[in-house]
Formats: sequence, C-alpha cells, structure tokens
Amino acid sequence: MSENNWQEAIYLIILIVMMLSAVFSRQDLNWRKIIKYLIIWGGIGFLVIALYAYRFEFGDFKNRFVSEINPTSPKINAQKQIILNIAQDGHFYTRLKINNVEVLFMVDTGASDMMLNISDAKKIGIDVSKLVFNRPYQTANGRSFGAIINLKEVDIAGIKFNNVRASVNDADMGVNLLGMSFLRRFSKYEFFQDRLILTPFQISDYN
Repeated sequence: MSENNWQEAIYLIILIVMMLSAVFSRQDLNWRKIIKYLIIWGGIGFLVIALYAYRFEFGDFKNRFVSEINPTSPKINAQKQIILNIAQDGHFYTRLKINNVEVLFMVDTGASDMMLNISDAKKIGIDVSKLVFNRPYQTANGRSFGAIINLKEVDIAGIKFNNVRASVNDADMGVNLLGMSFLRRFSKYEFFQDRLILTPFQISDYN
C-alpha cells in the first residue's frame, strides 16, 4: 500500500471513530438499532472494498458473459489481450471495423492472407471492377484467385492496425477469413479451452 493510501486509511479510521463517539455519547441509545446499522454499513463497506479489490476479475466476468451472448464481439481483458469465444460450430468469429464498416470474419490460421468476399469488399468501398485477380489460393471450396489490396486501417475491439495486407477473393466465400497476414500483427495468438487469445505487441503501437 502506498503512503497516500495509508494516509487515506488513517483519515477514514479517525472519521469513523469520531462518528461512533458522537453516537455512543448520547443517552437515549437504542443498541439494537446501532448494531443493526453497524452491520448494514459494515456490509456495504466490505462489498465496496471487495468490488474494488476484484475489479479486474469482475471486468473479465462481464466480458465473458457478454461474449457468451454475442460470441462475434471481441473483448479486451485486464491484460489488454483480445478475447474471442468459440462459436457453436467450433470456429472463432469476430467483427472488425474497416473504413467504419463492421465486417464479420472467421479466424483461419491456415489462410495466408486476410480474405474478403466480393460482397463485403464492395461494402467497405473497394471498387472490385479495378482489381486484378491473379493470386492463386487453395481454399476448402477448391482453387480460387484473389486480388491483393491494402487496408488503410483495421479496428478490432478499439485497437487499430494500419496498412494491413488483405485479398479480395473471386470465389463464392460464405464468410470472410481472418488469416495470418492479420494474426501476425500480434505478438502471439493462443487457443485456451474455448477461447482464442490475441496478445498485441504494445497497445500504444496501434492507437
């Protein structure tokens, strides 16, 4: 505990003692009420201290609860890591903001690039008629071709990445793929139980 915290604690103790002295100096004391109020205020004080002491754990619990309701919504824990919850189909999905437009992606560590389907590429303002689809890809649906693009800014859970390499794919993709060209922007990614944890190098690098 720091010196300032000790001073605040001593001041609070003195204040409580003075208040109790004023109460106990009265002649018409109702001891039942005094004990009742002491228990109530003591419980409130204990609850406030407990909430403050475990504020980060409660924050993680809140994020976990919200993620269960909406697994595509990325959350940041107390360690400034991005947490994705597994979906019912066993995959990890997340929503990214590109050019201020939210786009749904499925994490795919087997994909070399961050891959957009043509429909969502148009939504974020890409003129697909000017793209050259000359990069071959082998996807789950077979061989396809993509056009390399550069995304000026990609936002995930409020953390912004600049100049992200991506590809617009000419195949009939059901969902966009969040591949290694994006995942490599993190210091590490790890699968833990039913969560995917993305650890940035430094938060300040991306804001």
